[in-house]
Amino acid sequence: MFEFTLEDVRVAFLTLLRNKLLILLITLAGFCVGMLYTVRQPATFKYDATATVSVVFDAGVSQGPFSGVGVITNFAQIITSYSVAEYAAMLLADEGVTVQQIQSMVSTAGRYDPPILNITARSESPRLAILVANAAAESFVAQVSIITGTQSIQILDAARTAELYVSSDGRIIRLVAPIAAFIVACVLVVFFELKAGKLLSVKQCVTDMGELVAIIPKAGKKR
Repeated sequence: MFEFTLEDVRVAFLTLLRNKLLILLITLAGFCVGMLYTVRQPATFKYDATATVSVVFDAGVSQGPFSGVGVITNFAQIITSYSVAEYAAMLLADEGVTVQQIQSMVSTAGRYDPPILNITARSESPRLAILVANAAAESFVAQVSIITGTQSIQILDAARTAELYVSSDGRIIRLVAPIAAFIVACVLVVFFELKAGKLLSVKQCVTDMGELVAIIPKAGKKR
């Protein structure tokens, strides 16, 4: 069984030092890849506005698909449906927002205790994000009311402010790419050095014949 010793650590460190130029070049290549990705995928600055929809438990409708949890579970997905987006676009006719734009801007997240649904709209304009979130919430409540035939879902809080959202994908790649390249370079250098089977120190020599007296180096070719 292979035993990892301090000598192995020392040899690996010396191997990395001898190949520091190669490691540096690979790390720089990783940095360039990260920078290229950042240039092609720059950070985006958008705004998120959220309207909150709450479920009201009616007497006799505490279980089943029309209950609070049932409405959240079974009808939350219609927030991005064409019907909801179409009615929201009608409410925002003066803004010139299309149905497809609303569908791409709106997302939802819910929790069940208490049953609340957050309807979020993301846009480069904070004002438009607020308007779309509220219109989508109003349209969603109307559609669910038609489907269930009840008033079990209502707007709890309309969106009033928008929070800045900055996409950090480009910055993360720019940071991770050179670190990953450096680690890969170090692993490859050590791996190929060990695979070559070179003796890099006297302590690496193992013999069953007794004490090691000396190592005879291989003579180079005469010129």
